[in-house]
Amino acid sequence: MQAVKSIPLFGIVLVTYMAIGAIFFMGGSTDVGSEAFDVALGGVLLPSGEFWVIQIKDVIILSGLFCLFIEIIKSTRSTDAQIVEHILSTFVFISYMVAFLWAPIAGNSTFFALLVMSLIDVIAGFTITISAARRDFSMG
Repeated sequence: MQAVKSIPLFGIVLVTYMAIGAIFFMGGSTDVGSEAFDVALGGVLLPSGEFWVIQIKDVIILSGLFCLFIEIIKSTRSTDAQIVEHILSTFVFISYMVAFLWAPIAGNSTFFALLVMSLIDVIAGFTITISAARRDFSMG
């Protein structure tokens, strides 16, 4: 169970994003970067009379925000496994960066938002862990 808690959730989001993009790419889409994630999943009629269309990219960004929240909560624990999780989160961030720069499927604003969330996860994780360790150390 401890090993499952050490898995960075942004890695799962990255794999899901790439899998969705690969499905559209194999389906013959030529402009994968913009078309693949613009598919409408549904919509809601708002009280203002506007129709809000929910697209795949919206769900991916919301799942990224949810994962960021969970990852920040996980970083408040002070266990030995936290160091491993921080290292894995750093590798996930590097994977996001490489994919953004080199993969055509990742060259869009949706993926960039996920990349920034992953960066915030890495920075917040290290910052919170260092603050908690400093507090634990001073309490003796």
